[in-house]
Amino acid sequence: MKVILTTAVLFCVTLSACHNKTIVTGSSKKENTEQVTMLADNRLRYIELSGTPYERGFMHGKLLKKEIHEVIQLLKNDLKKNTGQEPDEYINSFIARTDYEKSILKWTPELYEELKGIAKGAEIDFNTILVHQLPDEYWIDQMALKVHKCSSIGIDKTGSNPCMTAQNMDIPTFYHGFQTVLKIKEPSGKQMMLLTVPGVLGITGMNDRGVSVNVNTILQLDNNTTGLPVTFIVRGIVSQNTQKDAIAFLKKINHASGQNYMIGGPEKVYDFECSANESTEYRPFQNSAFTYHTNFPVVNKDYSKLMVEWLKKYGGTIEETFKCQRFPSFEKRFNKETKSISIDQVKEVLSSRDNNTPDVISNSNTYSSIIYKLSGTPEFIIAPGKPHEVDYITIKFE
Repeated sequence: MKVILTTAVLFCVTLSACHNKTIVTGSSKKENTEQVTMLADNRLRYIELSGTPYERGFMHGKLLKKEIHEVIQLLKNDLKKNTGQEPDEYINSFIARTDYEKSILKWTPELYEELKGIAKGAEIDFNTILVHQLPDEYWIDQMALKVHKCSSIGIDKTGSNPCMTAQNMDIPTFYHGFQTVLKIKEPSGKQMMLLTVPGVLGITGMNDRGVSVNVNTILQLDNNTTGLPVTFIVRGIVSQNTQKDAIAFLKKINHASGQNYMIGGPEKVYDFECSANESTEYRPFQNSAFTYHTNFPVVNKDYSKLMVEWLKKYGGTIEETFKCQRFPSFEKRFNKETKSISIDQVKEVLSSRDNNTPDVISNSNTYSSIIYKLSGTPEFIIAPGKPHEVDYITIKFE
Protein backbone atom coordinates (compact mmCIF):
# COMPACT_ATOMS: atom_id res chain seq x y z
CA MET A 1 0.00 0.00 0.00
CA LYS A 2 1.33 3.44 -0.88
CA VAL A 3 1.24 5.90 2.00
CA ILE A 4 0.12 9.42 1.17
CA LEU A 5 1.82 11.96 3.42
CA THR A 6 0.16 15.26 4.23
CA THR A 7 2.86 17.55 5.57
CA ALA A 8 5.06 20.68 4.78
CA VAL A 9 7.86 21.63 2.37
CA LEU A 10 11.62 21.19 2.62
CA PHE A 11 14.70 22.68 1.04
CA CYS A 12 15.81 22.28 -2.63
CA VAL A 13 16.37 21.39 -6.33
CA THR A 14 20.03 21.42 -7.38
CA LEU A 15 21.55 21.95 -10.87
CA SER A 16 23.23 24.73 -12.92
CA ALA A 17 22.88 27.39 -15.68
CA CYS A 18 23.15 31.07 -16.81
CA HIS A 19 20.94 33.93 -18.08
CA ASN A 20 20.15 37.61 -18.51
CA LYS A 21 21.38 40.59 -16.46
CA THR A 22 24.87 40.68 -14.96
CA ILE A 23 25.67 42.58 -11.77
CA VAL A 24 29.28 43.17 -10.72
CA THR A 25 29.59 43.69 -6.97
CA GLY A 26 32.27 45.29 -4.83
CA SER A 27 35.20 47.49 -5.97
CA SER A 28 33.49 50.66 -7.29
CA LYS A 29 30.11 49.56 -5.91
CA LYS A 30 30.68 51.28 -2.59
CA GLU A 31 27.00 52.16 -2.39
CA ASN A 32 26.25 48.48 -1.66
CA THR A 33 28.15 48.63 1.64
CA GLU A 34 26.05 48.70 4.83
CA GLN A 35 22.74 48.95 3.06
CA VAL A 36 20.17 46.70 1.43
CA THR A 37 20.22 46.82 -2.36
CA MET A 38 17.17 45.61 -4.27
CA LEU A 39 17.87 43.60 -7.44
CA ALA A 40 15.87 41.72 -10.08
CA ASP A 41 12.96 44.17 -10.27
CA ASN A 42 12.84 44.42 -6.46
CA ARG A 43 12.41 40.67 -6.03
CA LEU A 44 15.81 40.14 -4.35
CA ARG A 45 17.51 41.73 -1.33
CA TYR A 46 21.29 41.92 -1.54
CA ILE A 47 23.70 42.91 1.22
CA GLU A 48 27.49 42.86 1.56
CA LEU A 49 29.05 41.95 4.91
CA SER A 50 32.63 42.06 6.21
CA GLY A 51 34.58 42.26 9.46
CA THR A 52 34.70 39.76 12.31
CA PRO A 53 32.01 37.07 12.47
CA TYR A 54 30.18 39.01 15.19
CA GLU A 55 30.43 42.30 13.25
CA ARG A 56 29.03 40.88 10.04
CA GLY A 57 26.26 39.11 11.97
CA PHE A 58 25.38 42.36 13.75
CA MET A 59 25.19 44.19 10.42
CA HIS A 60 23.04 41.41 8.93
CA GLY A 61 20.64 41.69 11.87
CA LYS A 62 20.58 45.49 11.83
CA LEU A 63 20.06 45.88 8.07
CA LEU A 64 17.33 43.24 7.88
CA LYS A 65 15.77 43.81 11.31
CA LYS A 66 12.28 44.53 9.94
CA GLU A 67 12.31 41.48 7.63
CA ILE A 68 13.74 39.21 10.35
CA HIS A 69 10.92 40.12 12.74
CA GLU A 70 8.34 39.60 10.00
CA VAL A 71 9.61 36.20 8.91
CA ILE A 72 10.09 34.95 12.48
CA GLN A 73 6.49 35.87 13.29
CA LEU A 74 5.42 33.79 10.27
CA LEU A 75 7.66 30.98 11.49
CA LYS A 76 6.07 31.14 14.95
CA ASN A 77 2.62 30.99 13.39
CA ASP A 78 3.70 27.86 11.52
CA LEU A 79 5.17 26.28 14.67
CA LYS A 80 1.94 26.87 16.55
CA LYS A 81 -0.11 25.39 13.73
CA ASN A 82 2.10 22.27 13.52
CA THR A 83 2.68 21.65 17.23
CA GLY A 84 -0.38 23.11 18.98
CA GLN A 85 2.01 24.76 21.45
CA GLU A 86 2.74 28.41 22.05
CA PRO A 87 5.76 29.16 19.81
CA ASP A 88 8.08 30.48 22.53
CA GLU A 89 7.23 27.48 24.69
CA TYR A 90 8.04 25.10 21.81
CA ILE A 91 11.29 26.93 20.96
CA ASN A 92 12.61 26.77 24.52
CA SER A 93 11.50 23.15 24.89
CA PHE A 94 13.19 22.21 21.62
CA ILE A 95 16.47 23.83 22.68
CA ALA A 96 16.27 22.04 26.06
CA ARG A 97 15.67 18.63 24.40
CA THR A 98 18.58 18.94 21.98
CA ASP A 99 22.23 19.92 22.17
CA TYR A 100 23.18 21.27 18.74
CA GLU A 101 25.16 24.08 20.34
CA LYS A 102 27.89 21.65 21.42
CA SER A 103 28.62 20.65 17.80
CA ILE A 104 28.27 24.22 16.55
CA LEU A 105 30.89 25.38 19.05
CA LYS A 106 33.15 22.43 18.18
CA TRP A 107 33.03 22.60 14.37
CA THR A 108 31.94 26.17 13.48
CA PRO A 109 32.55 28.44 16.50
CA GLU A 110 32.86 31.51 14.25
CA LEU A 111 29.25 30.96 13.11
CA TYR A 112 28.08 30.88 16.72
CA GLU A 113 29.59 34.37 17.07
CA GLU A 114 27.96 35.49 13.82
CA LEU A 115 24.63 34.22 15.10
CA LYS A 116 25.04 36.19 18.33
CA GLY A 117 25.65 39.26 16.17
CA ILE A 118 22.44 38.66 14.17
CA ALA A 119 20.43 38.30 17.39
CA LYS A 120 21.88 41.53 18.82
CA GLY A 121 21.50 43.53 15.59
CA ALA A 122 17.91 42.38 15.06
CA GLU A 123 17.03 42.60 18.78
CA ILE A 124 15.75 39.00 18.92
CA ASP A 125 16.46 36.51 21.69
CA PHE A 126 19.19 33.98 20.93
CA ASN A 127 17.07 30.81 21.27
CA THR A 128 14.62 32.12 18.67
CA ILE A 129 17.34 33.07 16.18
CA LEU A 130 19.00 29.68 16.74
CA VAL A 131 15.80 27.75 15.97
CA HIS A 132 15.38 29.98 12.90
CA GLN A 133 18.54 28.22 11.59
CA LEU A 134 17.16 24.71 12.20
CA PRO A 135 14.25 23.89 9.87
CA ASP A 136 15.48 20.39 9.02
CA GLU A 137 16.00 19.65 12.68
CA TYR A 138 12.63 20.86 13.97
CA TRP A 139 10.84 19.19 11.04
CA ILE A 140 12.33 15.92 12.26
CA ASP A 141 11.35 16.78 15.82
CA GLN A 142 7.75 17.36 14.74
CA MET A 143 7.75 14.44 12.29
CA ALA A 144 6.37 17.07 9.91
CA LEU A 145 6.82 15.00 6.77
CA LYS A 146 5.58 17.53 4.34
CA VAL A 147 5.55 17.28 0.58
CA HIS A 148 9.22 17.33 -0.37
CA LYS A 149 9.98 19.34 -3.49
CA CYS A 150 13.78 19.22 -3.71
CA SER A 151 15.81 18.04 -6.70
CA SER A 152 19.44 18.57 -7.62
CA ILE A 153 22.01 18.05 -10.36
CA GLY A 154 25.72 18.67 -10.74
CA ILE A 155 27.73 18.55 -13.95
CA ASP A 156 31.46 17.89 -14.32
CA LYS A 157 33.52 20.12 -16.58
CA THR A 158 33.44 18.65 -20.10
CA GLY A 159 35.04 20.28 -23.12
CA SER A 160 33.92 23.89 -23.34
CA ASN A 161 31.15 23.41 -20.77
CA PRO A 162 32.08 24.53 -17.23
CA CYS A 163 31.59 22.55 -14.04
CA MET A 164 28.21 23.59 -12.68
CA THR A 165 25.79 22.88 -9.88
CA ALA A 166 22.29 24.30 -9.46
CA GLN A 167 19.23 24.15 -7.31
CA ASN A 168 15.58 25.10 -7.17
CA MET A 169 15.34 25.94 -3.49
CA ASP A 170 11.88 24.81 -2.40
CA ILE A 171 10.74 25.88 1.05
CA PRO A 172 7.40 26.67 2.73
CA THR A 173 5.55 29.49 1.04
CA PHE A 174 5.50 31.73 4.13
CA TYR A 175 9.21 32.38 3.41
CA HIS A 176 8.45 33.57 -0.13
CA GLY A 177 8.92 37.27 -0.80
CA PHE A 178 11.96 37.37 1.51
CA GLN A 179 14.55 36.21 -1.08
CA THR A 180 17.95 37.46 0.07
CA VAL A 181 21.57 37.09 -1.06
CA LEU A 182 24.44 37.65 1.36
CA LYS A 183 27.89 38.45 0.04
CA ILE A 184 30.50 37.93 2.74
CA LYS A 185 34.13 39.03 2.47
CA GLU A 186 36.40 37.33 4.99
CA PRO A 187 39.55 39.00 6.38
CA SER A 188 41.57 36.52 4.28
CA GLY A 189 40.07 38.02 1.12
CA LYS A 190 37.90 35.01 0.30
CA GLN A 191 34.40 35.94 -0.81
CA MET A 192 31.20 33.92 -0.37
CA MET A 193 27.71 34.39 -1.74
CA LEU A 194 24.72 32.68 -0.18
CA LEU A 195 21.01 32.46 -0.83
CA THR A 196 19.19 32.86 2.46
CA VAL A 197 16.13 33.94 4.41
CA PRO A 198 16.58 37.12 6.52
CA GLY A 199 18.23 36.15 9.80
CA VAL A 200 19.55 32.80 8.53
CA LEU A 201 23.29 32.21 8.00
CA GLY A 202 22.71 30.72 4.54
CA ILE A 203 20.77 27.86 2.91
CA THR A 204 22.99 27.24 -0.14
CA GLY A 205 26.03 29.02 -1.51
CA MET A 206 29.41 29.21 -3.20
CA ASN A 207 32.71 31.03 -2.89
CA ASP A 208 35.10 32.73 -5.30
CA ARG A 209 37.46 29.73 -5.13
CA GLY A 210 34.92 27.65 -7.07
CA VAL A 211 33.56 25.67 -4.09
CA SER A 212 29.77 25.29 -3.82
CA VAL A 213 27.17 23.31 -1.89
CA ASN A 214 23.57 22.39 -2.70
CA VAL A 215 21.32 20.48 -0.33
CA ASN A 216 18.31 18.17 -0.39
CA THR A 217 16.49 17.13 2.77
CA ILE A 218 16.30 13.34 3.34
CA LEU A 219 14.16 12.97 6.47
CA GLN A 220 14.06 9.19 6.03
CA LEU A 221 17.67 8.92 7.24
CA ASP A 222 18.71 8.73 10.88
CA ASN A 223 19.25 11.93 12.85
CA ASN A 224 21.29 12.96 15.88
CA THR A 225 20.13 15.67 18.31
CA THR A 226 23.74 16.49 19.21
CA GLY A 227 25.10 16.68 15.64
CA LEU A 228 25.93 19.70 13.49
CA PRO A 229 22.76 21.18 11.90
CA VAL A 230 22.40 21.58 8.14
CA THR A 231 22.66 25.40 8.05
CA PHE A 232 26.03 25.29 9.81
CA ILE A 233 27.27 22.52 7.51
CA VAL A 234 26.34 24.63 4.48
CA ARG A 235 28.34 27.58 5.79
CA GLY A 236 31.17 25.32 6.91
CA ILE A 237 31.51 23.94 3.38
CA VAL A 238 31.31 27.32 1.64
CA SER A 239 34.06 28.67 3.92
CA GLN A 240 36.56 26.05 2.72
CA ASN A 241 39.34 27.03 0.32
CA THR A 242 39.18 23.89 -1.84
CA GLN A 243 36.70 21.20 -2.79
CA LYS A 244 38.99 18.63 -1.17
CA ASP A 245 38.83 20.54 2.13
CA ALA A 246 35.03 20.82 1.82
CA ILE A 247 34.62 17.06 1.38
CA ALA A 248 36.98 16.38 4.29
CA PHE A 249 34.91 18.72 6.49
CA LEU A 250 31.66 16.98 5.45
CA LYS A 251 33.08 13.55 6.33
CA LYS A 252 34.62 14.39 9.71
CA ILE A 253 31.66 16.13 11.36
CA ASN A 254 28.73 14.54 13.17
CA HIS A 255 25.51 15.11 11.22
CA ALA A 256 22.32 16.24 12.93
CA SER A 257 19.96 15.49 10.05
CA GLY A 258 19.57 13.31 6.98
CA GLN A 259 20.62 15.43 4.01
CA ASN A 260 22.05 15.15 0.53
CA TYR A 261 25.05 17.41 -0.05
CA MET A 262 26.23 18.16 -3.58
CA ILE A 263 29.71 19.71 -3.44
CA GLY A 264 30.96 21.45 -6.56
CA GLY A 265 34.47 22.39 -7.58
CA PRO A 266 36.23 23.80 -10.66
CA GLU A 267 36.47 20.39 -12.37
CA LYS A 268 34.06 17.87 -10.83
CA VAL A 269 30.96 17.48 -8.67
CA TYR A 270 30.58 15.01 -5.78
CA ASP A 271 27.33 13.99 -4.12
CA PHE A 272 26.89 12.49 -0.63
CA GLU A 273 23.83 11.16 1.18
CA CYS A 274 24.57 11.87 4.85
CA SER A 275 22.90 10.57 8.00
CA ALA A 276 23.79 10.39 11.69
CA ASN A 277 26.05 7.37 11.10
CA GLU A 278 27.00 7.29 7.42
CA SER A 279 28.20 9.43 4.52
CA THR A 280 27.65 7.58 1.24
CA GLU A 281 28.65 8.84 -2.19
CA TYR A 282 26.01 8.67 -4.93
CA ARG A 283 26.32 8.68 -8.73
CA PRO A 284 23.49 7.65 -11.11
CA PHE A 285 25.80 5.24 -12.92
CA GLN A 286 29.53 4.47 -13.11
CA ASN A 287 31.68 7.13 -14.82
CA SER A 288 28.75 9.51 -15.35
CA ALA A 289 29.76 13.12 -15.99
CA PHE A 290 26.84 14.36 -13.88
CA THR A 291 24.76 13.49 -10.84
CA TYR A 292 21.29 14.46 -9.59
CA HIS A 293 19.16 13.95 -6.52
CA THR A 294 15.76 14.55 -4.95
CA ASN A 295 14.39 13.81 -1.46
CA PHE A 296 14.71 10.08 -0.90
CA PRO A 297 17.81 8.00 -0.09
CA VAL A 298 19.22 5.93 -2.94
CA VAL A 299 22.42 4.43 -1.47
CA ASN A 300 22.43 5.30 2.25
CA LYS A 301 20.38 2.76 4.24
CA ASP A 302 20.94 4.29 7.69
CA TYR A 303 17.21 4.81 8.10
CA SER A 304 15.43 6.56 10.93
CA LYS A 305 14.06 3.87 13.24
CA LEU A 306 11.13 6.11 14.13
CA MET A 307 10.32 6.54 10.44
CA VAL A 308 10.52 2.80 9.74
CA GLU A 309 8.20 2.02 12.66
CA TRP A 310 5.78 4.74 11.59
CA LEU A 311 5.57 3.35 8.06
CA LYS A 312 4.99 -0.20 9.31
CA LYS A 313 1.64 0.94 10.71
CA TYR A 314 0.55 1.66 7.16
CA GLY A 315 2.14 -1.35 5.52
CA GLY A 316 4.66 0.80 3.66
CA THR A 317 8.43 0.88 3.31
CA ILE A 318 10.82 3.77 2.73
CA GLU A 319 11.71 2.44 -0.73
CA GLU A 320 8.04 2.24 -1.78
CA THR A 321 6.73 5.38 -0.14
CA PHE A 322 9.11 8.19 -1.00
CA LYS A 323 9.56 7.97 -4.76
CA CYS A 324 8.83 11.25 -6.52
CA GLN A 325 7.95 12.34 -10.05
CA ARG A 326 10.83 14.82 -10.19
CA PHE A 327 13.58 12.20 -10.30
CA PRO A 328 12.33 10.89 -13.69
CA SER A 329 12.50 14.48 -15.02
CA PHE A 330 16.28 14.21 -14.70
CA GLU A 331 16.51 10.57 -15.80
CA LYS A 332 14.74 11.09 -19.10
CA ARG A 333 16.91 14.10 -20.02
CA PHE A 334 20.32 12.89 -18.80
CA ASN A 335 21.42 9.27 -19.22
CA LYS A 336 24.31 7.08 -20.40
CA GLU A 337 24.05 8.58 -23.88
CA THR A 338 24.56 12.12 -22.54
CA LYS A 339 28.09 13.36 -23.24
CA SER A 340 27.76 16.98 -22.12
CA ILE A 341 25.11 19.29 -20.68
CA SER A 342 24.78 22.95 -21.64
CA ILE A 343 23.53 25.84 -19.55
CA ASP A 344 20.40 26.01 -21.70
CA GLN A 345 19.63 22.35 -20.90
CA VAL A 346 20.07 23.08 -17.21
CA LYS A 347 17.72 26.05 -17.39
CA GLU A 348 15.18 23.92 -19.22
CA VAL A 349 15.08 21.16 -16.61
CA LEU A 350 14.98 23.63 -13.71
CA SER A 351 12.00 25.29 -15.35
CA SER A 352 10.29 22.01 -16.19
CA ARG A 353 6.72 21.08 -15.26
CA ASP A 354 6.57 17.58 -16.70
CA ASN A 355 3.24 16.38 -15.36
CA ASN A 356 -0.11 17.62 -14.10
CA THR A 357 0.62 17.11 -10.40
CA PRO A 358 2.24 19.48 -7.86
CA ASP A 359 5.32 17.19 -7.92
CA VAL A 360 7.22 19.06 -10.62
CA ILE A 361 10.67 20.64 -10.52
CA SER A 362 9.52 24.27 -10.81
CA ASN A 363 6.60 24.28 -8.38
CA SER A 364 4.56 26.41 -6.00
CA ASN A 365 7.18 26.08 -3.25
CA THR A 366 10.15 27.20 -5.36
CA TYR A 367 11.73 30.09 -3.45
CA SER A 368 14.58 30.66 -5.93
CA SER A 369 16.49 28.88 -8.65
CA ILE A 370 20.25 28.97 -8.07
CA ILE A 371 23.02 28.20 -10.55
CA TYR A 372 26.73 28.09 -9.74
CA LYS A 373 29.30 28.33 -12.53
CA LEU A 374 32.48 26.98 -10.96
CA SER A 375 35.12 26.70 -13.72
CA GLY A 376 37.17 29.73 -14.78
CA THR A 377 35.66 32.83 -13.19
CA PRO A 378 33.00 31.63 -10.68
CA GLU A 379 29.55 33.17 -11.08
CA PHE A 380 26.46 33.22 -8.86
CA ILE A 381 23.29 33.05 -10.97
CA ILE A 382 19.81 33.35 -9.49
CA ALA A 383 16.17 33.56 -10.49
CA PRO A 384 14.41 34.86 -7.34
CA GLY A 385 11.24 32.84 -7.78
CA LYS A 386 9.95 30.03 -10.00
CA PRO A 387 12.31 29.79 -13.02
CA HIS A 388 9.47 29.17 -15.45
CA GLU A 389 8.19 32.63 -14.46
CA VAL A 390 11.23 34.69 -13.37
CA ASP A 391 14.44 35.52 -15.28
CA TYR A 392 17.92 34.78 -13.99
CA ILE A 393 20.45 37.46 -13.13
CA THR A 394 24.19 36.97 -12.64
CA ILE A 395 25.94 38.44 -9.59
CA LYS A 396 29.70 38.40 -10.06
CA PHE A 397 32.44 38.44 -7.45
CA GLU A 398 34.94 41.31 -7.40
